[in-house]
Amino acid sequence: MIKTGKIEKKITGKLEKDKVLHFTVIDPTDYDNSPVCDELVKKANDSGTDAILLRPSLGVSPLTISKCAREIKTCTDLPVLLLPTNVCDITEGIDALLFVTLLNSRNIYWMVGAQALGAPIVKMMGLEAIPTAYLVIEPGATLSWMGDVKPIPKDNPRLAAMHALGGEYFGMRYLYLETGAKSETQVPVEMLQEISKTSDITIITEIHGATKERIESTVNAGAKIIVTEYRDDLKSIISAIKNM
Repeated sequence: MIKTGKIEKKITGKLEKDKVLHFTVIDPTDYDNSPVCDELVKKANDSGTDAILLRPSLGVSPLTISKCAREIKTCTDLPVLLLPTNVCDITEGIDALLFVTLLNSRNIYWMVGAQALGAPIVKMMGLEAIPTAYLVIEPGATLSWMGDVKPIPKDNPRLAAMHALGGEYFGMRYLYLETGAKSETQVPVEMLQEISKTSDITIITEIHGATKERIESTVNAGAKIIVTEYRDDLKSIISAIKNM
């Protein structure tokens, strides 16, 4: 099994202390022509977020990702993580990347092909890889189309739990759950509960348009890391997460 790196140890330590963490997700494409070290990152830092998660859109240059990561580091000491969409996203400047496998893809490339191509690059660059299972819940949106995914039906929590347990037995330590970028549909609470009951894998999930009630139900159901975009009320959102 891959050894736990410095950044993952930091995340694990904070989880032991705070029980639930918050990551602020940023698309480097949004900052291609403007410095990212602005009020957004500073406010996210001051609001109590635990890490910055870079999630590139389609077709973004690795130079853009690296530039974005380096600019972020000039105004925060928070870990800068990368959630790559393909091999070409792997770049220097980040602290660690979620080394993901798309569990419910029908295409072997997204399950192991991209990972085999990317692994030597990760090692050559000396990047920390955090083994992460990735599971798409319906509707899946563009991600389903790009990753040739069979989205997990929202009304079948047992199927999601079976995938999660399979990912854990593969050696994955984290499970990233989502319904598709920008989708207003959330991962069902019953699904989170079933996964938590079945597996010990650490659940990461995105919440779009987060409300205090939605956060409470998601955390109570077993999610350990909540991912949201920056918003003006981020401080109160993170406060709700931390005070569960």
